[in-house]
Amino acid sequence: MARAISVCLLVLAVAACGSNGEETVEQVDEVLVRTAAANLGQQELAKAGAQVSGPLSCSTTRQEGGVDISCSGTTVDGRAVEVTGTATSLPGGNTVKGSFVGTASGQQVFSLECLGC
Repeated sequence: MARAISVCLLVLAVAACGSNGEETVEQVDEVLVRTAAANLGQQELAKAGAQVSGPLSCSTTRQEGGVDISCSGTTVDGRAVEVTGTATSLPGGNTVKGSFVGTASGQQVFSLECLGC
């Protein structure tokens, strides 16, 4: 699944890159941003010690200059987790740049400018 998402994002990156090689989120579908954020957010939570049970459930809202993301889920030990933030670009198709915060049981476990970097 992750490989298929990466391939889709790469195809879009080749088709609609800006002059610096990064796609702005205005150039891609919110579904791709939401899917990438769900997968990469789950990976970042795992790196921070919060192993997610099942996929994150995410919603997105397009804003001026970005896409707001809100994801939630549960860890294997029953803790609530969230990844929230604003995506601004999808460089290379397998990362999401912006501003993101991950929490587990209401405690911040990461604050990043890039998911998957």
